[in-house]
Amino acid sequence: MYFKQHPTFVYDFKYNVRTNEVKTSIVKDITRNVRFRKEILENVTAYDYYDVQDGETPEIIADKYYNDSYRYWLVTMVNNILDPQWGWPLSGKNFEDYISEKYTDVNPYNTVHHYEKVITQYESGTQTTTVNRIEIDEDTYNNLVESTHSYTFSSGTTAVSVTKNSVTLYQYEYDLNESKRNIKLLKKEFANQIEQNLIDLMK
Repeated sequence: MYFKQHPTFVYDFKYNVRTNEVKTSIVKDITRNVRFRKEILENVTAYDYYDVQDGETPEIIADKYYNDSYRYWLVTMVNNILDPQWGWPLSGKNFEDYISEKYTDVNPYNTVHHYEKVITQYESGTQTTTVNRIEIDEDTYNNLVESTHSYTFSSGTTAVSVTKNSVTLYQYEYDLNESKRNIKLLKKEFANQIEQNLIDLMK
């Protein structure tokens, strides 16, 4: 649907370099770009949220949510995914293959990517836990003393713990990949409007 609306143009290209023979073809102008109505795309109530399951593609999710696999472009567009290969979470096997191909000179499972100071706060009154991770250098990591303190307020008790963590290359890549799983889906009632907006903009 998305590229179907792109205008076409005549393109001449050489198909025989030795004889300089030229072939003419009608192609899509994929460089054409559009921007959709901000009042819809910036409206948080216009979205549902979805966790991508292992092996799911934008086409699969579009089929499940919109009953139309060709609306995959809506899935990628609202999440600002320009490269579906690397902007989308890799499946288990593809992720492991990626790790093996990327880290050939070091062991990603025991090589440290960075160190963290982790501050965890639990409030008994609201039963909420807040975790704040701060990247630190190796010296700070080695000298950091882990601790836990509790504070009593009228609303309840707040427990604050400070711990430290070393993040391996593998864990860093895994967390980065997992962070791509939570995506937005434009609600079905707005889909037709956005699709018509695309058609109008491409004219």
